[in-house]
Amino acid sequence: MQNKNLLLGLTVFFLLVLCIAYSNHFDNDFHFDDSHTIENNEYIQDLNNIPLFFTDVVTFSTLPGNRSYRPVVTTLNAIDYWIGGGLKPFFFHLSIFLWYIVQGILMFFMFRKIFNISFKHEWNSIFALFGSVWFMLHTANAETINYIISRSDSFSTLCVVASLLLFQISFARRWHLYLLTMILGICTKETGVMFAPILFLYILLFEEKFSLTDMFLLKKRQSLIRALIKAAPSIVVTIGLFAFLQCYFVPKSPTLVASTQSHSIFHYFITQWYVIAHYIGNFAIPLNFSVDPDFQLIKTLSDRKILLSLGLILSMVSVAFWTSRYEKFRPISFGILWFFVALAPTSSFRPFGQIANDHRTFFPYVGLMLSSVCFIRMMIVKYRLHIQAHYLLKYGISTLIILILLANAYGVHQRNEIWGSDELLWKEAAAKGPGNGRALMNHGLTLMRSGNYDEAHEYFKKTLELLPYWAFIHVNMGILRNAMGHQKEAERYFLNAIRYQPDIVEGYYYYAEWLKGQNRLGEAKQQLEEGARISPGHTKIKHFLQTLTFEMTADIKEKIIHQVEMVEENPDAEEYLNLSLLYYNNGQFIECIEACKKSIELKPDYALAYNNLCSAYNALKEWDKAIEACEKAVKIDPDFQRASNNMKLAIDNKAKGE
Repeated sequence: MQNKNLLLGLTVFFLLVLCIAYSNHFDNDFHFDDSHTIENNEYIQDLNNIPLFFTDVVTFSTLPGNRSYRPVVTTLNAIDYWIGGGLKPFFFHLSIFLWYIVQGILMFFMFRKIFNISFKHEWNSIFALFGSVWFMLHTANAETINYIISRSDSFSTLCVVASLLLFQISFARRWHLYLLTMILGICTKETGVMFAPILFLYILLFEEKFSLTDMFLLKKRQSLIRALIKAAPSIVVTIGLFAFLQCYFVPKSPTLVASTQSHSIFHYFITQWYVIAHYIGNFAIPLNFSVDPDFQLIKTLSDRKILLSLGLILSMVSVAFWTSRYEKFRPISFGILWFFVALAPTSSFRPFGQIANDHRTFFPYVGLMLSSVCFIRMMIVKYRLHIQAHYLLKYGISTLIILILLANAYGVHQRNEIWGSDELLWKEAAAKGPGNGRALMNHGLTLMRSGNYDEAHEYFKKTLELLPYWAFIHVNMGILRNAMGHQKEAERYFLNAIRYQPDIVEGYYYYAEWLKGQNRLGEAKQQLEEGARISPGHTKIKHFLQTLTFEMTADIKEKIIHQVEMVEENPDAEEYLNLSLLYYNNGQFIECIEACKKSIELKPDYALAYNNLCSAYNALKEWDKAIEACEKAVKIDPDFQRASNNMKLAIDNKAKGE
């Protein structure tokens, strides 16, 4: 009874700590791959599309090269979009966090069952709680929980844990219910297929009492065969489902990101030894994180990093073999093997665009947590009498454990702060990865948005040196050079983006935006139509194409009515700027001024809005107000020639007394 009350009290306390740790993450915005899977993905905006998610891989992403068969992820995104009534990150984060709590509860029961099988003890429930709480508060997991599209990692891991727990329950095993959650996990992320080998290892170690050294001594062949027979349903279903999905749903020739094209299998494989060492280090001391880690291929086996990392990996494998010989230590062996098996899809022979990613450790860390807590449990149980006899040890160990958990909780809170700001997130990534083109470009984007064009230009140039054929850097360089007044150069970059990676539809969208600004509406429409053909579910392209088609066919009054409706539906600075242009072209200068002021309220450093304001005051012959507006435009953007011309016009007319 005393242990049950202690368990309940600790559960409530740490659940409160978990909620406090993550309390500042619920309003964190969408990032990185969220743009093409969520923000611009029209398919998630209608729950009636859910059946389509399971039959058409196009619904997962607006980028053909990034499409994967993950219908459960798209379904969860669609449900959160529906509950929130739109793209509101809070509802996505809330859903992810609630499922995270469910995973923690399931991990408690799974850990306790494994502990009871290997070594019965009255404190097993306490240690199982410690393991699940430590996992949920581990600072590294904040990289996964904050990154919305990375719910594929967290939810697929939940499905793997649920599957193993169901297998541990005799009724669920008899009816093969664990296969349902396994299939759900595979349809969430491909790494779910690793449940089959994990289950086989579980049966081998805990049910057949098999030692890994027995494989080399050719002992207990019957045990090995029995384990294979017990795991056969999961193995057969996994192989069959994976083969089916590969044949019918996985794109045959995805567009490679520029940075992946030179990866050799061998160099990627040996580099992963160092990456795995990085992951192990972050588990032990969770400090070295980045939204986009900068790891370069290591091309020689004699590299010191490779040799040290290989030594660490072989040491862990040796520990797994040794601990598998003793029943009470087998959770350590199983946890280590879980770690390496779960990492195998991304950290072995198949090259990925990003050599390392800190959110990939979410699934493998379940195994490392099991091993670590089992080791701590065995040490405390072994020296129990000695610990209880010494006051400092008795309370010192308890205090140390609580401090470890609270320190991780503090780390989570701090990582949430970083993820809450694009500027902080990418500034950190660029500082930690000076050779990472993606990080440099995204940091440049934050500088461009804040009006720091010259510094943004320097970061973009560095990115071009590293990734000269990457469409996104050419798109963003085009946007930047256009904002800096270099029109011909901007067009060249937009065309480069389309030529180098024609499946990246952002090239068509932003080139069409530029063409519209040059009043080349017919060409803009052609670009949008090509983008819509490649990615029919891209919301921005679809909306822009509808608007542009209307503008090309409607008269000025119809356009104004339509734009007023657009402003009411989406009151942002750009929409008000478009409305001001329509008012100006229709001679409604007072209304133009009001629209410009609304635009400036929403975006105080908007040079284009100040220029339009200046033009309207010029039309009304209010020279002083015109000069004041254009002075602000030129102050924001010194290279803004149109604003300089409008200001000169106002100054000249004022001098003439007109």
